[in-house]
Amino acid sequence: MENMIPRGNWLDDDIFRTFVREITPVRFGSWSLTDVQRATSALGWELREPREVAGRVRHRFAPRKGPSAGYGTLIADASEPDQVRKLNVRVVDLPPEDLATAVDLVRAAWWVMEEELGPPALWGGDAGPWMMWRLPGAGILVHSHDNGEVSFELLPDAADGNAAGSRCSRGRWRAAEPADLPPVPSPGSPNPPGTGWEQLERRLSETLRSLDYDTPFFPGRFILHLGSARDPRHFVQCWSQDLSLVVEATGRLHRPDSADPARMAEYGWEFSRSIWQRRFPKARDKPAHAATAARMLVEELRQLDVDLADLSYDGTMSGRGRGFHLDLPDLGISRGHRPAI
Repeated sequence: MENMIPRGNWLDDDIFRTFVREITPVRFGSWSLTDVQRATSALGWELREPREVAGRVRHRFAPRKGPSAGYGTLIADASEPDQVRKLNVRVVDLPPEDLATAVDLVRAAWWVMEEELGPPALWGGDAGPWMMWRLPGAGILVHSHDNGEVSFELLPDAADGNAAGSRCSRGRWRAAEPADLPPVPSPGSPNPPGTGWEQLERRLSETLRSLDYDTPFFPGRFILHLGSARDPRHFVQCWSQDLSLVVEATGRLHRPDSADPARMAEYGWEFSRSIWQRRFPKARDKPAHAATAARMLVEELRQLDVDLADLSYDGTMSGRGRGFHLDLPDLGISRGHRPAI
């Protein structure tokens, strides 16, 4: 094996497909270092000596005696160096010249995975979009990083999408069938402590930034509602449309006489077809759009007299013939709002 990561037509040459077929039947038992080393040595892979980096212990595989699709690394926490958290194989490490090339690379990897293993159980975003497949004893996550790199990550079966990406990233989102998401809190449950309007605006901005950037990769579309859990008429919503982000003061449909046109215009709303909206073209490329959209949505919720303790959200993500529900773990409010339009 050459000491390089495949580029160019690597998917056309079936390098990645061959790797997927080689690794998916392997079982790592308890995911102890001994178990994983035994399983990978059966594939002809050879581990180097460990290094500790930022609280994690990393074991690199020798370039010519490791995964044929790229550079492989075993990762464990320094506090539990003998318990493997993931096997990471960087299958593309040279950032492409443009975003379109990055999209093509990760989509091609997902197509191979879908052909080999069927539809994924979970989509998400965490410093770049990813898809997750469930296997007996493991999960496989194919992850596009925000600089265009692509990783194949093999995780213990107990792991979920929170194992993806950087532990310091913000604005995480998950999309799956309801049974594969955390349970919705019971009606009347208070929101987690420590969230004020200012914090909510910042977190919503980070979440919208992630959704704006990640969704076109799949390609997909999202819609998100935020509003009062007690009075579903008091809500706002936003959605993706091509590469644009659209926000809407939907609650004004139920209170048409309550809107002050001067105030709405001052805050950036535009009146069209009996509803106040705002469209942000090319939101993926302009992070400031997410911040402005979050400010407008939060201000409108406050104008609708939505109690922060009563605020909740729900949303969906669709694409590639699938329809999923959204979970936004960093938003700081409960999932479960069901708007009445």
